[in-house]
Amino acid sequence: MVAVYKHGFSRQSLLASARPALFFVLFFFLVCLWIDPKLIYHGHGQYLSYQIHVPGMRTFVDSPPFPGKAVEYLSAILAHYYFYSWAGALIITLTAGLLSVGTDKFITPMDGGRYWPLRFVPAVILLMQYGRYYHYLADSLSLSLGLLFLYLSIRIPLRSAVPRFAVFLVFSGVMYTMAVQAYLVFVILWAIFEFFNRRNWRIGLLYLLSAVLIPLFANMLFFNMDLFDAYRRMLSLEPIADRGGLILKFSLLFFLPIAGLSCALRPFLAPKRESERAKPGRTWMFLQYYRQSRLRWPLETLALLIVTAGALLLTCDRFAKIHLRINYLARNKMWNELLREARRLPAKDYSVFVCNDVNRALYHTAQLAYDMFSYPQHPSGLLSATERYSELDTLYELGHINRAEDTAYGALALADYYPTGLQKLALINILKGQTDAARTFLHALSKDSLYKDWAERYLDRLETDPVLSADEHIQHMRSVMLVEDNLRRAVTATDDLYLILLEKNRLNRMAFEYLMAWFLLNGHLEDFIRNLNRLDDFDYTDIPRHYAEAILLYTGITGRIVDLHGRKINVQTVSRFADFMQQSQSYKYHLQNAFKSAPNDSGDFDNLSNSYNLEDFKDTYYYYYFLVGLQQQK
Repeated sequence: MVAVYKHGFSRQSLLASARPALFFVLFFFLVCLWIDPKLIYHGHGQYLSYQIHVPGMRTFVDSPPFPGKAVEYLSAILAHYYFYSWAGALIITLTAGLLSVGTDKFITPMDGGRYWPLRFVPAVILLMQYGRYYHYLADSLSLSLGLLFLYLSIRIPLRSAVPRFAVFLVFSGVMYTMAVQAYLVFVILWAIFEFFNRRNWRIGLLYLLSAVLIPLFANMLFFNMDLFDAYRRMLSLEPIADRGGLILKFSLLFFLPIAGLSCALRPFLAPKRESERAKPGRTWMFLQYYRQSRLRWPLETLALLIVTAGALLLTCDRFAKIHLRINYLARNKMWNELLREARRLPAKDYSVFVCNDVNRALYHTAQLAYDMFSYPQHPSGLLSATERYSELDTLYELGHINRAEDTAYGALALADYYPTGLQKLALINILKGQTDAARTFLHALSKDSLYKDWAERYLDRLETDPVLSADEHIQHMRSVMLVEDNLRRAVTATDDLYLILLEKNRLNRMAFEYLMAWFLLNGHLEDFIRNLNRLDDFDYTDIPRHYAEAILLYTGITGRIVDLHGRKINVQTVSRFADFMQQSQSYKYHLQNAFKSAPNDSGDFDNLSNSYNLEDFKDTYYYYYFLVGLQQQK
């Protein structure tokens, strides 16, 4: 320690350096382990909307120039590495560090370092933003660049107002051109510093006036945009659906002007009188003791860390995280983990998209016909009416290749760059024997370092075996894919989508289970019973639980006997249905008519089922059947 003192470092300076170090270590682990940036990357084009740059596929000159393009380009490059959570966490942490240093350099000249916690506020706001799972990197980088320019202007020893204004014009032009997202904040910060630190209100007003004129001249000289769009970009008015995300976005951008103005005005608004300073009251004595205590640094540092972690935990969107994680697990075919994650999601937060992923996981774990109704369901829970990107995988696995191809091209048109879509288009063209087209997509993917190995592996295999005759996956897909596309029929009736796949290959197990699940979800018991004989095409030794529940329900409603083709219904399933019937025998009519007495409010269905002790049957098909019937009556 003595050696340290000899080199000019004091205990205070070491402690001052240790506090930011501890803060950003905690920050990194919160981002890496709690937020998990790979969910942001894999949510691209799904729940989020932002461009991801791929070196070699899109260049800086591909699109017309516009204000802020440079920062958006840099943000897109960096966001590509969110693919790895540790790399994404490092990028976000470094960005937060730049904001913290810039805040310190701006506020310290005005408050003398008295309000040190303020330097960490932008980093905490950034952490809270990422907890909402929106992509804010461009705003943060733009604000960091503005703070860098302001710091450089402070360090340049210019006493005269004219040279300072000339420097401002240069920085301002660069800022508007490269980082327009925080341009207005940049101008306000320069004006505040000029007003209160250099005491020159005239040049400060010129700074503010330039915020009106520079966009006008920049648009005339460099950009060919509508003037309204030029000012809209400066105000950063891009729509954000989430109200909390919108508040956090503008909190980050305008915290510094508010904090700087508060620090600058404080001496004028609350001057301390000499007589008040001299009064040695108890509070004053306690503060004096606290300031000199060795406990001050650890207590303040601990408070900073607790507030940081608490701010994230209180404001994070846990359900958005679960949705993104479910989507991520579906993309990576981690089915058991997906189902465990889905059990954490309350029924009211199940979207149609979550149902799609859950049902796909149930199929791949051989549980779709047995445990489907153990999870919240929706009539469009297999394929939604408006297909989203993740349904590309479902269509592909089913064998409806042409529809999957249309979905992939639509995804590319909307998302600009969509690696999963490129992968599927490459495989689809291999299936169709269109190897030249497949190579085009594979060469495009090979320029992406994250998918390079996968693409080059298929390129090498195409050289030796153009039809991939030894590839089990390719051969399986060729056995189930449609040779002749009947797209019109498939679109007009969802069950036809599965039926034409079964016409192509009656052993397409996924098409069969999805067809039967679709009948159950939509209450088509007659169609379900009519296709029950397809069980003979597969290795079902018994009647799957949900099929058995539907058969019992159909028999109870119609009184008809169903041919089970030599199979038996599990005794426990029959017993549960009998219990359900017994607990519902107080109704005059058959069960479906009985539920007509339910209140019109859909939320009261649960109260109705509770009053008749039906909660134990929530994982059964007949419980779902009556819920759907009730909703349809409304």
